[in-house]
Amino acid sequence: MKKILFPTDFSETANNALIYALKMADSQKATLFVLHAYEMPVISATANPVMVQDVYKSIELSNFENFKDQVPFIRDIAKENNLDHVPMHFILEEGFLNTILKKRVEEEEIDLVVMGTNGNSGWDRKLLGSNTVNAINSLKAPVLSVPHDAVFNGINSIAFSTLFAASDKIVLDKLVKIAKGYDATIKCIHVIEDVEKVNREVVESWLEYYDGNPITFTLVEGKDVEKEIFTFLDKENIDLLVSVKRNRSFLEKLFTSSMTKKLSYHTHVPIIAFHEE
Repeated sequence: MKKILFPTDFSETANNALIYALKMADSQKATLFVLHAYEMPVISATANPVMVQDVYKSIELSNFENFKDQVPFIRDIAKENNLDHVPMHFILEEGFLNTILKKRVEEEEIDLVVMGTNGNSGWDRKLLGSNTVNAINSLKAPVLSVPHDAVFNGINSIAFSTLFAASDKIVLDKLVKIAKGYDATIKCIHVIEDVEKVNREVVESWLEYYDGNPITFTLVEGKDVEKEIFTFLDKENIDLLVSVKRNRSFLEKLFTSSMTKKLSYHTHVPIIAFHEE
């Protein structure tokens, strides 16, 4: 990873995620792109054109001044965490956040997007904010969601939920490089209703392929995939969960309020979502 994009609204949640983004960039020797996007208000077409222009100029100036004031504060956060050596590039842009993210990911060839999420502040809230969900669904780059309650204490143990699909191996190959930057262990988990139905030849081929790497494989029998994965997170003291975004995947279920009600106490575990390739 050489380029990490971090969108921020300068909130407490975003500043917490900033530390994750900085430490990710530090471990990967990457540049951190700090992005703040703002939207212009919709003004009636019948309004005085001169007045509209003045309003837009005022809003642009206000956003620029706010952004200019926030840059030193962001640098202070980096310095307080001994991360001021991490190269940062600041971007202020007008428009819809998701549109700008897609453009910047493609133009800058971003390797990872890091986003802070508000977590669960009520049973009806989703684990990941709508902006993060939109990013995961639309961006080509993987998205790291950092919950508000997450505290970075290093990454020693990474969980990877897998179906032993060929597309999962592509993601796992990338994950191995990330893990080595932290000297972390990757703990793969495969949940299946009947362990006897596991394709042993495929499992053996994976074991052989990843021999010598800091990777373990666990087969868990159960019907409730999400429950088994989160039980695994607790049992193995996982610092980071990695999953692949599929059409009807574990991640999709994670975004529903019913899952949030069941798993709200797991809002301290960051999640990286990769797209299936």
